[in-house]
Amino acid sequence: MNHQKTDTVDSLELISNGGEPGGAPHILFVHGMWHGAWCWEPYFLPYFKKLGYSASALSLSNHGNSPKKKPFNLLRISDYVQDLNDIVEILGTPPILVGHSMGGFIVQKYLEHNQVPGAVLMASVPPFGVLGGTLSTLKNLPLTFLKANLTLNLKLIVNSAEKYKKVLGSKDFDESRIEAYLKKIDTESYLAYLDMLGLNLVKSDKIDTPLLVLGARDDQAISVNSVMKTAAVYDTDYKIYDNMGHMMMLESHYKMVADDIDRWIETKLLSR
Repeated sequence: MNHQKTDTVDSLELISNGGEPGGAPHILFVHGMWHGAWCWEPYFLPYFKKLGYSASALSLSNHGNSPKKKPFNLLRISDYVQDLNDIVEILGTPPILVGHSMGGFIVQKYLEHNQVPGAVLMASVPPFGVLGGTLSTLKNLPLTFLKANLTLNLKLIVNSAEKYKKVLGSKDFDESRIEAYLKKIDTESYLAYLDMLGLNLVKSDKIDTPLLVLGARDDQAISVNSVMKTAAVYDTDYKIYDNMGHMMMLESHYKMVADDIDRWIETKLLSR
């Protein structure tokens, strides 16, 4: 893979696909809970280079190889939005944003006060919060969920191959790669989780950026109903993928998602 790691403002990690800027804006990928820029590296970054895009992936503070801004559980969604803001400023030209899960929520919060050519919400936390995913986790992993909340250690929800696949994967998810992912995942900020639960929800009426909303049929974190409601809030298009779980960019059918994003950029953004 021809990826290049670049240190940017405050040394936040940014992994580039080395693609040459073409007719489309740069694409910036924003990861979700527990992950880092690395989750876009196996498939999405090289595939989007093949599709002709210059693209990069950000690791938020305390994630991946980015520096620790403050103790993990004291990070707020506003800290992550500032990370995104800093990287967009360094890029110079507003990119197309692709946010996954918590990253999609961060993208929405960023768009309350900023404009970009377009944004894709992949298995995104809805603007109205993460309560649905919380209840699903409580149902699927009741004892783990209780312990994670009592200890304020959200990593417990995904810290084994069995739990990772149950919460984040599908029956088609490549199990042989999970152990490698487990070595890279971080914990997640409990305060950021509370922000998404209700302390700092999205002011969707402030957002007028063109959006594409994508979800997965077998997603145990973000339900199909939540994806449809998110699309309805923004009066925009959505698509649901069968035989796919929450980590859509790491699923075996990832090309279907990437091709649809490419098609949406071509038809909805570049044709305007």
